[in-house]
Amino acid sequence: MTTVGRKADHLRIAAGTDVAHAGGTGFEHVRLRHRALPERDLASVSLETGLLGKRLAAPLIVSAMTGGTDEAATINARLARAACEHGLGLVLGSGRALLEDPGLLATYRSADRPPLLLGNLGAAQVRLHDGPERAARLVDLLGADGLTVHLNPIQEAVQPEGEPQFAGVADGIAAVVRQLAPLPVLVKEVGFGMDAADVALLRDAGVAAIDVAGAGGTNWALVEGRREARAEKVAAAFADWGVATAEALADARDAAPGLPLIASGGLRDGVDAAKALALGATAAGLARAFLLGAQADTASQTAATLVRQLRIAVWAAGAASAAELGPEHLR
Repeated sequence: MTTVGRKADHLRIAAGTDVAHAGGTGFEHVRLRHRALPERDLASVSLETGLLGKRLAAPLIVSAMTGGTDEAATINARLARAACEHGLGLVLGSGRALLEDPGLLATYRSADRPPLLLGNLGAAQVRLHDGPERAARLVDLLGADGLTVHLNPIQEAVQPEGEPQFAGVADGIAAVVRQLAPLPVLVKEVGFGMDAADVALLRDAGVAAIDVAGAGGTNWALVEGRREARAEKVAAAFADWGVATAEALADARDAAPGLPLIASGGLRDGVDAAKALALGATAAGLARAFLLGAQADTASQTAATLVRQLRIAVWAAGAASAAELGPEHLR
C-alpha cells in the first residue's frame, strides 16, 4: 500500500473505537489541590507560555496527525485555524508523503499560520544518509518553525510494510539538529512513552525539546492490527505496552532537567493538561480530541473548551499562571 493509502487508513481507524491502550495515562492517580479561596479573579490567570522561541497564548499543542490525503487537507486547515484563533502550537503529520510528492503541500499547509508550526519526519527517514537534507527540505516546503522527529518502533515492527530499522537513529537525529540549527528539533514518541535512557540519548543529541508521548491514549500497534488482519494477532500482545504518560514525564524530567518537555499521550482535557504542567511539562499535547473536533468542524470550539478548562484548573489549584504550576499545586 502507498504512503497516502496508509495515512487514510490511520485517520479512519484512529478516530474509531477499540484502539486505546489497555492501561491509563497515570494522570488518573494525580490530583491537583483545590483552593476554595483562590484569592484572585479567574480572568487574571495567565496561560501565556514560551516554547521553542515562540509565544503561545496557552501551553497547548495540537499533536501530529495527518497529511497527504484529501481528508487531511480539510482536517489540517481546520486545525490550523483553531490553533491560530487560540494561539496554540501545531505539529503537522508525517511529511514523508510530501517529500515524495511536493504537490501534496496543500494537504498540510493552509493560509492560517499558528504561532508555532512544526514539520514532522519519522525515525526511518532521519537515519538515512540524506536524512538532514530531507529534514531541511521539508521545513522549507512547509515554512515551518522547526521539526519534530517521531519515534515509532512498535508501530513499525507490527505494520506489515513497516521499516523497523532503528540502528543509527540517534546519530541521525544529531545530524538533523546540526543541519537545521538554529531552528529547533523536537523528538516525540507516538504513544508508548520513553525510557530515561532514551531521554539521555536525545539530550546528548542536542534536541531542543522532548515530547514523551506516553501510553494511555491511542495505541498504534492496535491501529495497525485493525488495518491488516495479518498484523492483528501480533498487535494484540502490545495492548498494554509502554510507559504511562505521567511516569514517562517524571523520568524525562529527572533525566534531562531544564530541557523543555511536552506531555502527550491520552490527555483528555484541560485538567489533564494542568496536571502535566504541575508534574514538570512545559506544554501539553492532544491529538484525538482535536481530530474528532476537526472531523466535526468544531476544532475551534474544542480548543476554546480546552483553554477554558485549563484556566479554571490553574486558578482553582491556587496558581497565578500556567507557568507557575508545580509540585506544590498537587495533593
